[in-house]
Amino acid sequence: MYPESYGSNTQQLQRPYFPLHELRDEEFVQNSPLLKLKDSLLDAIVEYVPLKDRLLKLRSVCHRLSDSVKRSVKSVEFLRDELDYCDDAKIAFFLSVYGKNVEHMNFDLYRSCLFREYTQWSWRQSVIASVTRCSQLKQLDILICCRHRLRDMDLQVIFKQCQQLEVLRMDASYINGHCFSKAPTSLRKVELECCQSLTKQGFLGMCTRLQQLQTLHVSLFPCIDEQIIKRIGDMKTLKNLSIVADPEQKMNQFRLAEIKRLPKLSTLCLDGVNNVTDKFLGDLSESSSPAFGSIEHLSLSFCKNIGPNGIAKLKSLPKLKSLNLDGLSKRDISIGLEAIGNAGRLERLMVSENTFVSPRTITDLVTKCDSLRTLDISVNDRLKDKGFAEQVYSARAFSFGKPLVILTDFKSMWRHLPPFSYQSRVEIVNLNDRHPEEFIDAISVNTPQQLPRGQLIPDLRRGNRYKMFDFSLDTSSVEQLSDSISLEKLDQENQPPVDVLGPLAGLSVKEQEDLVFALMQYQQPFDATGFMDYNQCLIPAVPQSSFTDFENSITVGSAGAPGPPTKEKGSEKILKHSRPSRPKRQAQKERAQQRRSGAVAAQKVAVPAGPSFTDDDFPPLG
Repeated sequence: MYPESYGSNTQQLQRPYFPLHELRDEEFVQNSPLLKLKDSLLDAIVEYVPLKDRLLKLRSVCHRLSDSVKRSVKSVEFLRDELDYCDDAKIAFFLSVYGKNVEHMNFDLYRSCLFREYTQWSWRQSVIASVTRCSQLKQLDILICCRHRLRDMDLQVIFKQCQQLEVLRMDASYINGHCFSKAPTSLRKVELECCQSLTKQGFLGMCTRLQQLQTLHVSLFPCIDEQIIKRIGDMKTLKNLSIVADPEQKMNQFRLAEIKRLPKLSTLCLDGVNNVTDKFLGDLSESSSPAFGSIEHLSLSFCKNIGPNGIAKLKSLPKLKSLNLDGLSKRDISIGLEAIGNAGRLERLMVSENTFVSPRTITDLVTKCDSLRTLDISVNDRLKDKGFAEQVYSARAFSFGKPLVILTDFKSMWRHLPPFSYQSRVEIVNLNDRHPEEFIDAISVNTPQQLPRGQLIPDLRRGNRYKMFDFSLDTSSVEQLSDSISLEKLDQENQPPVDVLGPLAGLSVKEQEDLVFALMQYQQPFDATGFMDYNQCLIPAVPQSSFTDFENSITVGSAGAPGPPTKEKGSEKILKHSRPSRPKRQAQKERAQQRRSGAVAAQKVAVPAGPSFTDDDFPPLG
């Protein structure tokens, strides 16, 4: 027998009782000195954390860091921040939360790593939708892309939504320029690559609209003539001017003398422009020209029609610090460089791409010009001699001049150099050898991407931008892999007009990872001065003949690109609306009035009587 009290409803079970104050966890107070900083200092520190780790790890620590993360999302680079792998819905949600503070967006190589089937229409709409969610956008980069480029109508939508845009860098292959008539007047920097479709009227309208432009860069612009140069000379606020042309392509005969009328011109880049002559350099170096006292950086690479006399005239420029003479292989320019070296003001000199200069001239320049701190002699067979290397090394290693960085691609001539202790005075950087087979004391362990700031200004090599990506992508090896790829398996809308696959096609998963790692080293954000990060500034150049071929393959697309996707015939009925004739409309109006007044009774349709059934027809079931 169980006891009477067992299971009785009147007896309550004893349950444990805990007061609420005992259930509360101990409160932990954040005593970190980091959280005691001002919001501005905390935001500056948080910005150094990669965007992915910032959102997934740092934001969930506390409310203070969460607010700081939300304020710090000012730059979005889809490749570096690993947002290129996200679909459009995730990107839209991310920008809807953080887009109001974004000031810089970088779409370089957007949608190029996963090889998803993005049509040109969806690619363009994805870019437009992302940009228009950032109303405070100030800088937009869409320079290198493997899909179809933006059109003028797309830029008009972007200009309408981003009224504070200051920097625009893009591939302008399909831009004729009429969109710039409605561009925001806040634009200060415009860089247009591959301007084959840009018209003269569109360019002149852009110059008229953007009166306060400070940086202008155009490449492969076929419509350039003396009128355009004169209009550029009227832009008194211009500080950086870059015109890149194909040296093998003939250009119209026009003078460049109007450029000297720019009083604030600091950087002038005329790569491959055959109209650059000794007379133009003489006009530029005259003390009476407004640009005489402002030019600091000058690039004349692959200009075939200049000689030593014209280069010698540049010695009179009082602020000239950087000089790019790559590819001047037609004439010996040694006499001109000797005159510049005697002035003793040069800090950076580039004589790669088989520039015609004697080794003795370079040795004398290093000896006399104590201010020289960067010397590029790569891809130059005339400067590959063991004796020359020893003379250049000794001329600076035992002097009191500034430390010198020598860029070379031929390491064998630097093997027998003085001891390693002198390397602090002279640093030898081998460009092509990323994984050296043997250790050489004289060769620096640094890579070109790790050079300190100020060693090389990337604006001096505007024409080598696609060469830089050519080296990083290693297109020679990719072309061998693309032979076995079937064109039927790929999206036909995203293929080049010729039957040759681009360098990004046919890569394996491992090669895609290596590609992303290599490209992330070059996609550096811009600093406050508008210059690119100097850590990415130096990549060995490839021969000039591959410039155009690689440009056409890296920017896949054709002028006859298809429009938005349309529905198949018969999938949905198409309704065509047409207006009735005037008599018919009048008759319909009169009948409506008669119905409202009761003059015409509505005729009811008689319903035919059906068969009738009674209960007798359905006897009960027996």
